[in-house]
This record gives sequence, structure tokens and C-alpha cells, in this order.
Amino acid sequence: MRKLILSLLCIAFLGMAYSQNVIKLDELKMDLNPKSLEIEESSNSLTYNVSEDYIGQFHSNPMKYARQNFSIMDFITANRDKEYDTYQVTFITNKGNLKVNYNNLGEIISSSQKFIDINLPYNSLISVLKANKGYSIVGTKHLAFSRAGGEINKEFYKVKLENGKKSKTVKMNINRDASGVAVATIVE
Repeated sequence: MRKLILSLLCIAFLGMAYSQNVIKLDELKMDLNPKSLEIEESSNSLTYNVSEDYIGQFHSNPMKYARQNFSIMDFITANRDKEYDTYQVTFITNKGNLKVNYNNLGEIISSSQKFIDINLPYNSLISVLKANKGYSIVGTKHLAFSRAGGEINKEFYKVKLENGKKSKTVKMNINRDASGVAVATIVE
């Protein structure tokens, strides 16, 4: 009986060892599908759902992400028969969006960014909490706007604060010089 059990165990072990063969798959080839780049004719725009490799990848530098992961020239080429002068591309994540307006040469005319529940820069967080003792942060919005070229020329945070039943919103203009300190202005 003992030999029978050992023989069965050996056969089972050999069966498992032989079943571990490597299966080689054919190479996967992906092509650009111009249909996916066609513009929505009713709104003259394209919505692009962003898939991030890690949390915060898109928000850390949305314009850089858009330049690296979206080809405006392929988009214009796919829609050349419609002869639009401008194109609006909206990049969407679960935290917000980036809207970029391009001309027919692929140059950026303007852009706007709106993100919610984004961490404030450390210095700004400390200054808001010190200036509003007893309040706690319950929500944030990060807004940024640019003109031609995509360089941000206006950027601010809106911070919602609550203290029991009292609430207020603080608008923080971001200082773009070397100090990087935010200036808080109360908006009621």
C-alpha cells in the first residue's frame, strides 16, 4: 500500500512538473485608429480620458502630460476634412480636468485646469491654518489658466474651511517668483 501511495505521489509530481511549460505568444501589434481621434461635430471638441501610471501623475504637470501622451497633429490630420480653425481637447481624470484650445497649426491658444481635493503646498497649508485658527480644511480646488504657448499665467487655490456651523472660502493666489508663498484673501 505504501508503494502505491508513493507511486501516485511521484506521478502527480511529474505531471505538475511537465504542465509548467512556457507558452510563447505571438507579438501584439497595435495601430493608430484615426476614428478614435475624430472630433465631436456638435461641440467641436475631443474628450480624452487620462490613465495615470501612479496617483497624481497627471495633476503634477498636466500640460507636460498632455504634450507627452497626446499628439495634436495626429488629431488635426484625422479631422482635416472638417476644416476647423480651432480645436478643444479636454483631458479628464477623477480629480479634475485640463482643457486645451489649439489652433489649426497645433499651437496652444489657451488652457484651463480645474482640480478638486488637491493637497496644498506645505507653506500655503500652514499659513491658511494659522490665519484661520479653529477652522479645518474640508475641500480644495486648484485652478490655473494660460494663454498662448501653455505657460501658466494665473493660478490659485480655493480652500473651503469649516468651524462647527461656520464656513468660509479662502482664495490663495500663488506667487510664481522664487518665494513660492501664497497670499490668502478671504472670500465670503
